[in-house]
Amino acid sequence: MTWTCCWPLLVTQRSLLRDEREGLVRFLFNYSGRRAISTPGRPIELTSLVLEDVVPWTYPPVCDFLYGEWLRDDFGGGRVPRRHVNPDLAVLVTSLLQHAQVLTGVPPTELLKPVPAQDLRTSMKDGLASLLGDLDGDERNVLLTLARMVVTFDTGQIVSKDEAARQVLPTLNQLGQSAMTLALRGYLGEVQDGWSNHRMALEETVSILANRIQGA
Repeated sequence: MTWTCCWPLLVTQRSLLRDEREGLVRFLFNYSGRRAISTPGRPIELTSLVLEDVVPWTYPPVCDFLYGEWLRDDFGGGRVPRRHVNPDLAVLVTSLLQHAQVLTGVPPTELLKPVPAQDLRTSMKDGLASLLGDLDGDERNVLLTLARMVVTFDTGQIVSKDEAARQVLPTLNQLGQSAMTLALRGYLGEVQDGWSNHRMALEETVSILANRIQGA
C-alpha cells in the first residue's frame, strides 16, 4: 500500500485494516498527550482518509480514521477508530491544499482536488451547533474557532487562530473586542484566560459571530 503523510492528514489508497488501526492507536498512545510514554508528549490529532472517498469530491465526506486526545479513553478499552461521515474534512482538505509544506513524497495538490466553496461553507455551518455545545469549559477554543470560520466565510482562506482573531477584532464592538483579546492573549500564552468574570462579553461575542456564520 502507498502512504502519503501530510500532517495532520494521512491519505491511503484503501481503507485501513483492523490490525493497522490497532497499530496506529498503540503508536499514538506512546507519543500523544500527557499520558504518553515518550516525551515531549504533545497532543496529536491524526485524520486518515481514503483517496477514492474524496476524489472525486462528494459531500459530506467520509473519514477513515480519526484519533485525538479527547478520544483516548474510548480507544483504551480496545475500540479502534471506524469509518464515519465527517463534514470537517472539507475544512481540513482546504487547509492542507492552501498551507501544506511537503517534506517528502507527492505534494497534496497532485493527489487532492479543491473543495467547492459552497461545500466548505456548508461544512462549517453543519459543525456550528456541535462547536457551540462545547463552549462551557472550552471558551477560548470556541471563540477563536468562530473567528476562523468568519474569516473563511469572508475570504475563502484558512488562517491560524491568532491571525483570525486579529482580522475579526476590528469588526467587533467594545465587549466583543475585550473577549476576543482575552482569547487571543490566552492562546499566545500571555495570560491565564479565566472566563468567570467575562461571561457576558463571551456569550454576546459568540452569539454575534455565530449569527454572522449562519446568515452568510
